Amino acid sequence: MEESMKGWWRRMRRRMGGLLVLAALLGALLVTGAGAEVQLFVDKQTVRVDDPQLGEKSILNDFNPKGYRTHNYLALAWNDRESWIYDLRTHQWMPLRDFAPVAGLLTDDYALVWEPNRAAVFDARERRWIVSTMMLDQITTPLLSRGMAAVVSTREFVVYDPVLHEWQIMGNVAPKQAALGDNLAVCWNTEDAIIYDTTMHQWLEKRGISPQACIVEDYKLSIYTVDTIHIYDAMKHRWGQQPR
Repeated sequence: MEESMKGWWRRMRRRMGGLLVLAALLGALLVTGAGAEVQLFVDKQTVRVDDPQLGEKSILNDFNPKGYRTHNYLALAWNDRESWIYDLRTHQWMPLRDFAPVAGLLTDDYALVWEPNRAAVFDARERRWIVSTMMLDQITTPLLSRGMAAVVSTREFVVYDPVLHEWQIMGNVAPKQAALGDNLAVCWNTEDAIIYDTTMHQWLEKRGISPQACIVEDYKLSIYTVDTIHIYDAMKHRWGQQPR
């Protein structure tokens, strides 16, 4: 009987130890998530960001927000006159004046906002907004990744190059679909595929192949047609192909 009780206590201690470890891991995850996610409070007139490092709220007064987003370190708010972004890493609000976004997207280092005919990206590494340099046709699709931004209009494909800190524009494309990675961007229509490669800061074209789909990986792009897969290797700057 005594041996049986000892065995029971050993089993209970092991179970309790496992539960304590699990509770500690969950607590660590909750603390990490709470510390990483910016907290935004919005009402009809004011936008407040809770900055945990400063131990206080940073406030936009008389702003009349129309929309907002948060993602890890960044808080974005906009109305029909301007956009503002707050970065927890710099403890600063950065304005984009005379720009009335339709909506916005965020990743860790970038914010993308767009009007019907213009786009702007906030580059957290540069600590500034960069607006597209020409009026576009109607913007239909915004795209944002960890390393790049892009927009598709009814005619153009426009890509933000994070190294040059410039918008690159390819006109007269009439894109039907597009995809974006961290280093490569592609759009395609019924006949052609147009690629932007940030490793070379150049446009590449595959004309007359009738793309059906494209998949973008880190430094690799695959274009699927009826019977062939066209593969672009951005590390070697070479094309290859294989049967589908």
